Amino acid sequence: MLMFACRVPSRRELDRISDNVLFRDNLCRFSGVETDTVMVAQQLVNVLKELDAGALATVQPELVRQLVAQKRLSDAYIGGHLALASDGTGIFASSTYHCEECLTQTHQDGRVVYLHNMLEAKVLCADGMALSLLSEPVQNPAGGAYDKQDCETKAFKRLVPRIKQAFPRQPFVHLLDSLYAGEPVFQLLSDAKHQFICNFKRGSIPTLYDEALELLNFHPENTFGVELMTGKKGRVRQTFHWLDNLEYQGMTLGFVRCKETDRKGEVTTYAWLTSFTVTQDNVQEIARGGRMRWKIENEGFNEQKNGYAMEHFCNCNDPNVMLCFYLILQTAHTFMQLLARSNLLDQAVQALKHLAYTLLESLRTTRLPAVVPDQLLPPMQIRFAKAET
Repeated sequence: MLMFACRVPSRRELDRISDNVLFRDNLCRFSGVETDTVMVAQQLVNVLKELDAGALATVQPELVRQLVAQKRLSDAYIGGHLALASDGTGIFASSTYHCEECLTQTHQDGRVVYLHNMLEAKVLCADGMALSLLSEPVQNPAGGAYDKQDCETKAFKRLVPRIKQAFPRQPFVHLLDSLYAGEPVFQLLSDAKHQFICNFKRGSIPTLYDEALELLNFHPENTFGVELMTGKKGRVRQTFHWLDNLEYQGMTLGFVRCKETDRKGEVTTYAWLTSFTVTQDNVQEIARGGRMRWKIENEGFNEQKNGYAMEHFCNCNDPNVMLCFYLILQTAHTFMQLLARSNLLDQAVQALKHLAYTLLESLRTTRLPAVVPDQLLPPMQIRFAKAET
């Protein structure tokens, strides 16, 4: 956990920085166990070989469950439903054969890549947090050939029942990429009694897209406009058009189109399909939810790949060890996001990269007090900063 939280770039580097008396003493204070040395990286791998990755996978949903129960994720709700986004990410790639579970991808130049991918479900918050909920390995039994749409949608069909089993009463709204636009996914979520907001492009379902645009012409009353301030574009004008009775494969869906005009007059158009009944009262919130989905890319995977060297650590000959490393990384990333947005820190160290560096140097240079805060001390409350409106 400390290796990922402090962004140690490799297991070899972990061995180097942990060979420090003060680091060892601080680690002993945290664990409550006295030891003469700190476990080296190879010992860590040996332990993970014997560990059940399924047991580690229960940590992520339990963390989210506690945060929800304590009402700490109030800005992660859309229409009373917890916002959830799923996306695939690569955790290992090699030009040489790796293991029997490898997927294969053949490029146009004939080059073959062996890879492992993961479908990750994250709870998205308006303040930028992307908290891992569940992870589903991407597997395609049809010869192991990797196809993004086929593999991810199959993994999604395995992931949704796991979410339903872990949170049988929690209302979720899935913020979907246009890759998932289609009757099988929509019906799967309907059966789970989950809502969805799905990015909608003409290439996804051309006939339905054209029909939606045509029907908008017959409902000029379904129009709503608002001006607001954004961080990058400054003042923008958003104009919403919507339908609440779009028929598709026996389902009644809502359709929302948003045209955003910035101060330079440039217009950007967004469109979504949703299982919510769309009205003037909630159309802006639905659009906000649809656009929140980019956070799983920016705050989630980009951060983990670039800041945590995810693909480097997951390069392991044992698939179980690789999965364990991945799950520990997700938990560490969750804790660091919560810490960065808490009132325990001042604004100067809330950037995750700076926070990781500060934490590591503190463990190596500052001796912790003899008595580490424990359950016997009076309780304290940690608050999160409010998201910008």
